[in-house]
Amino acid sequence: MAEKIKLSLKAYFESKIKGAEKVEIREYSQPSAGWSDEAFIFDVHWETANGKQIKGFAIRKQNKGGLMRENRNFFLQFKYLDRLSKNCDLPIPGVYWYETDESILGGPFFVMDKLPGNSYVPWSKEGQLFFKRANEEGEIPFHFVQYLAKLHLLDYSGAGFTEDFDEPKGEYGFIDDKLIGLEEMYYRYQISPDPVIVDALEWLKAHKPAAQRYSLIHNDYRTGNLLYSHNEITGILDWEAAEIGDPMADVAYVCAKSNRMDSPLMCYLVDRQLFLDTYSELTGLRVEEKVLHYYEVYHQVRFVLISQSAGTSFAKGETKDLRMARQGYRWPLMRNMVAELLGY
Repeated sequence: MAEKIKLSLKAYFESKIKGAEKVEIREYSQPSAGWSDEAFIFDVHWETANGKQIKGFAIRKQNKGGLMRENRNFFLQFKYLDRLSKNCDLPIPGVYWYETDESILGGPFFVMDKLPGNSYVPWSKEGQLFFKRANEEGEIPFHFVQYLAKLHLLDYSGAGFTEDFDEPKGEYGFIDDKLIGLEEMYYRYQISPDPVIVDALEWLKAHKPAAQRYSLIHNDYRTGNLLYSHNEITGILDWEAAEIGDPMADVAYVCAKSNRMDSPLMCYLVDRQLFLDTYSELTGLRVEEKVLHYYEVYHQVRFVLISQSAGTSFAKGETKDLRMARQGYRWPLMRNMVAELLGY
């Protein structure tokens, strides 16, 4: 399969790189496919009249059996990265081409820069050791906060985001839209009526926080979606859920128990108060505990529904990815976290 993909990539880059000859695909790898999309990483070698050339690329391919595929717009993910990479100095990949011809790799995909560095599974032994060491020495914890603040401070209107992405209307516009989406997810993936999730949905409707402002948000900003090299963050990945929204949703996501489990460090990396104080100082936004609690409930309900989505997708034969089945079995754990947050 790998050789077939490499041949397809060779032909594709021959058509995309003007004047390229003797194109070769080297250092090819396919990391473990993401929950929603697949990734391919490689170097392209070619020759031109100016001599030998080499450049690293990565490809993000839509996974038709991925999580929450009904809620994803793959082309908008490409557009988001394209605008963001041209309007900020965050360590994110620039993008090149969006391809709809599914005969090439079996689905739509887009081409972007290959970034240096390694990623770590935060709850693995290797990951916990890396993040514990990072917390104790170096600048990674500060940069983790700084990059999130930079994203939230970007003038998204001036960067043209409102041409392609919906801007929430009014101080409750974002959360109103998110709650409609959560309720739709609940009924779409419902296995049987669930009083805990119904209670949580009603609680979320009754306690909506007003947004101080809107910003670009990542919606999955955590240590497992970053790359690291030589005590630096070298890449911010997985922008599939990014949008314009309430920045407190991102802040609460970093603090959510599901992203740290029993670790006292947020996302296994940074002290909670240090994270909140530094973020507030960098952005000028106030961080209120009741708002963080609200969005943690929101995220946890979403995690429950994602678990149901995964299990349903596997049960229907829409995917053979065993991680989807495993995620489905995590549903009771995710649901129990919702109950704890609501004070049961």
